[in-house]
Amino acid sequence: MNGPQRTDPLDNNAHMRPAPKPRLIGAPDPAPKWIPAPAQFDNLRGLIRSVLSVSSVSISFDASDLIRTSGVQRGFISVPLMRDDTLIGALRVLDSADRMFTQREQTLLQGFAALIVEQFELWQQASRDPLTGAMTRRVFETDLRKAIAASRRSGEDLSLILFDLDHFKRINDTLGHCVGDRVLQEVGRVAAQQLRVYDTFGRLGGEEFGILLAVSMPEALDVAERVRAAIEVTAFPGHETLKVTASFGVAAVGESLASADALLRTADAQLYGAKQAGRNRVHADDAMAPHLTVVR
Repeated sequence: MNGPQRTDPLDNNAHMRPAPKPRLIGAPDPAPKWIPAPAQFDNLRGLIRSVLSVSSVSISFDASDLIRTSGVQRGFISVPLMRDDTLIGALRVLDSADRMFTQREQTLLQGFAALIVEQFELWQQASRDPLTGAMTRRVFETDLRKAIAASRRSGEDLSLILFDLDHFKRINDTLGHCVGDRVLQEVGRVAAQQLRVYDTFGRLGGEEFGILLAVSMPEALDVAERVRAAIEVTAFPGHETLKVTASFGVAAVGESLASADALLRTADAQLYGAKQAGRNRVHADDAMAPHLTVVR
């Protein structure tokens, strides 16, 4: 799913798989989900342009942007965005005129950089679960409703994965809530590693998580199985005998599932079915993916 698909000449089922969707050369990737939308900084960018009388201002949370020069030696300056002594991005200013930035202007830019980092932190506090780093339920459901509306307009695929840790209460009761919190943190980290930076990943409450993907049901099932397998083999230092598993339910947007509530209900019903069938497995609507339901 993350790279070119290889076709095995001996694979008799290769012709049955859907062809990869065409992609425009040079088209930008969707925005990473761990950073705010660019529009959040529009006012600051406009203020910086006005104060410094420059042509262009960009704010990036790609740390490598600090060393990019846009091919110019004059009329360009890059200021680091620092958070707790960690480089998280860059504020880059470009002027079409041949100019050197004064010490006063550089000091102003450093002040603007501090404002950007502060705004970034406020966004994280409002939209991210502090324990796992996943989206909060409110933000996840807002993204879900926007994605469904976009999918209905464009006809693009959209799938929802819900998963829940098996017997999590037993972990809290026997090992304590500190260990339970460590488990949630590690599960959040492991699950995020299996996803692309622009996939939507949220903690919906307690030990329940959601993943929203712009892919078809078969691809979503592959992702769910990959996350399930990664959680199953996760080790917890200091608790070598602790094994954590999760159960998954998958649903995809279709004629009968055209709203956020319907999609959530269906994925939740499939999750419940996975629990009833023995846990540590992936379930989907048999009518939509009869040959792809994963049972462990």
